[in-house]
Amino acid sequence: MTFTELAFLPFAAVVLPVYWALPRRALQNAWLLAASLLFYGWRTPWYLLLLVGTALVDWLTALGMARWPERKGTMLAVSLLSNLGLLATFKYLDFFVENLVAVAGWSGHPLALAEPHLPLPVGISFFTFQTLGYTIDVWRGHTVARRNLVDYSTFVAFFPQLVAGPIERANGLLSQVETDRRITLSRVASGLGLVLWGAVQKMVVADNVALYVDRVFAMADPSTPLVAAATLGFSVQILADFGGYTDMARGLARMMGFELLDNFRAPYLAASPSEFWKRWHISFSTWIQENVYIPLGGARRGRARRVFATWVSMLGSGLWHGAAWHYVLWGAWHAALLTGWRAASVVVPRAFSSRTWARYAAIGLMFCFTEVGWLFFREGSVSRIFGWFTRSPFAGAWEERVGAVMVLGVAGAGGAFLALGGAIRRRWPAEATPLWVRAGLWAAGIVAMVVFSRDVHQDFIYFKF
Repeated sequence: MTFTELAFLPFAAVVLPVYWALPRRALQNAWLLAASLLFYGWRTPWYLLLLVGTALVDWLTALGMARWPERKGTMLAVSLLSNLGLLATFKYLDFFVENLVAVAGWSGHPLALAEPHLPLPVGISFFTFQTLGYTIDVWRGHTVARRNLVDYSTFVAFFPQLVAGPIERANGLLSQVETDRRITLSRVASGLGLVLWGAVQKMVVADNVALYVDRVFAMADPSTPLVAAATLGFSVQILADFGGYTDMARGLARMMGFELLDNFRAPYLAASPSEFWKRWHISFSTWIQENVYIPLGGARRGRARRVFATWVSMLGSGLWHGAAWHYVLWGAWHAALLTGWRAASVVVPRAFSSRTWARYAAIGLMFCFTEVGWLFFREGSVSRIFGWFTRSPFAGAWEERVGAVMVLGVAGAGGAFLALGGAIRRRWPAEATPLWVRAGLWAAGIVAMVVFSRDVHQDFIYFKF
């Protein structure tokens, strides 16, 4: 089930009122767990076996750490093997077999191995990282192992953020699950506003921009200007799509008394690669920093170790997004940006870099670099990517240039809509805005969805990760 399909409306219409009416936290958590399992298993019920199995393994290994502290390392290894093994089987097995067969063929020893083509369970990368993060935190002593299986399972399966994050920590979401929630009219209204704004981002901006972006990348040989325009459109699409999902998740959680992490903070206003990752998919970048980058040495063991940790972290980030070489290339691009930017910043005088116009210039340059990365991310063929970089930027027929202008217009309109919505939210924050003003904005959002929504339902981009 997704937030933007019709089945979600009766689901929410039943789940929320019953939740609000339940008198005790234990009953609320049990109801949330049942609703979350229904939500996840709505399309493909057998996926619940993976979700429940992962949750049970990590719950038991964490309890094992508490029971036998001298075997904490063994218990952590069990959790790592379980979660990473699940990812390796369902997400990366085809990729491994495909490349093994290709390497064997190049070496003159062909292999007759068929790819198993296992289905990719929705949200598997998110809930495995969330449960694995829990066992790592228990192993480090940052949190304690929980004995209440219902509370812990609610933390793992919490439906607003289950399939596309944000990736929550035990000391964040699980602590809220274990605490009595205060539900007020103002929090419900604030959450409803976030849900509607997220739906507008998805249905009005992302899905309509996707119509043009997908057509360009589906062409056999689009021109460089057309690809450049479509890449700019994709940068608008993915922000509206993923940011819209996060806002809907945060809004639904807030309506039930929870506060989820803010996953996006105007990422295209970043003035450096490191700042970009502090603004884009914040929960994931924080997870990678704490569980990959810092354990590998981070910035504490010299420049060479920092470069190594950066490259491993970013290549892993690329693979986390998908089992394909263009995702690896995207991760490598961001690793090169991080290391290259650090090296360049050493030679730039502080008096120069501290000027206001220099920051604006850095934002523009970083946005251009981000666009190149989005091309790697969106285009599935590595050979086509490199082919476009070897062409003239002005190549292409007249009709394609006109098409590029049209795509740029759609992307610009979508970007302007997002900027306007962000400005309205900053100008009239929910806590300080009269309810009648918010109701007017909600009505405008609903009208926009009715007018601009597409007939064909399109899943959120990050559902396939």
